[in-house]
Amino acid sequence: MHLSAAEIDALLQEDVPYGDLTTDLLGFGEQPGRILFRSRQPITVAGTLAVVQILDHLGITLEKSAREGSALEAEGLLLSAQGSAAKLHVLWRIAQNLLEYCSGIASKAARLTRQAQAAQAGIAVTGTRKHFPGNRRLAVAAARAGGILPHRLGLSESVLVFDKHLAFLGGVAAFATHLRHYQDLTPGCKILVELQKGPQLDEDALLLAAAGVDGLQFDKVAPMVLTPLVRRLREQNPRITLFAAGGIDETNIAHYAATGVDAIVTSAVYHAPPADIGAEILPL
Repeated sequence: MHLSAAEIDALLQEDVPYGDLTTDLLGFGEQPGRILFRSRQPITVAGTLAVVQILDHLGITLEKSAREGSALEAEGLLLSAQGSAAKLHVLWRIAQNLLEYCSGIASKAARLTRQAQAAQAGIAVTGTRKHFPGNRRLAVAAARAGGILPHRLGLSESVLVFDKHLAFLGGVAAFATHLRHYQDLTPGCKILVELQKGPQLDEDALLLAAAGVDGLQFDKVAPMVLTPLVRRLREQNPRITLFAAGGIDETNIAHYAATGVDAIVTSAVYHAPPADIGAEILPL
C-alpha cells in the first residue's frame, strides 16, 4: 500500500499541528536516537509498510522491519529506526497506532481464515466494506496481510443486488426475467444477488439459479438451513458461486464454512481489538 505525501502530512498535522511542545521545551531534539517497536503478544504483522513510508517522509533511517503478513512471537521486534530525538518523538504515537490497529486486524484475519479452512479446505474468507469511514485502504491492507481479501472495494467495480434494489424492480421474479439482459450489459462482471432468511428463501434462490445468476449471497441464514439449500443449488446450477454473510465471526465461522459455500463474507475482521505493541526511544 502506498501512502501519498498528502496522506502522511495529514497524519502529522492531526498529531503535531503546531510542533512538539514537550521535546522543544526540554531541548534535546537534535540528539540522535533509536526507536524500537515490539509486540507484547503473538501477532500477524501489518502496518509496517505504512510506517516505513512515514520514516522516509520524516528523514528517519530504517534499521529493521518485520514483513507484512508474517507471524511474530511475543516480544518480537516489529521495527527499529534511527533519527533525531525530535523526529522520533513525532513518529512515536503515529507509528504505534498504525502498527497496533493494523496488526490487530491482520491477526484476527489470520484466525478467521484458519478456522474456516479447517472446516473446508480452500474456502475463501472475504471482507465487507463495513469498516470505520475514512480508513478503507489501511483496513483492507491489514486484512489482506492476514489472508482476507476484499469482497467488494466499493460500488464502482462489482454488481451486488440487495433487497433495496429489488424493491424498485418488483421483486426477485421480476429481476430474474431481466437477468440475461443485465448480464449482456456487463459481460466482464459477475452479477450477484443477496437473499435473506424467510419463507421465500428456497424458492427465490432456486429461481435465480435456474435463471443463470452468477452468484448468490445469503445474509444471516443459519448453517442448518443453508447446508441443504447449497446442495440443491449445486445440483441445479453447478457453476453458481455461493457466499455466506451476516453476523459471521470467530464463534460460528467454522459452521458456515462447513455448509459447502464457496466463500465467507465477514465484517468481524474490522472489529478486531488493537494489538498490544510497545515503543521504546533510546539515546544513541
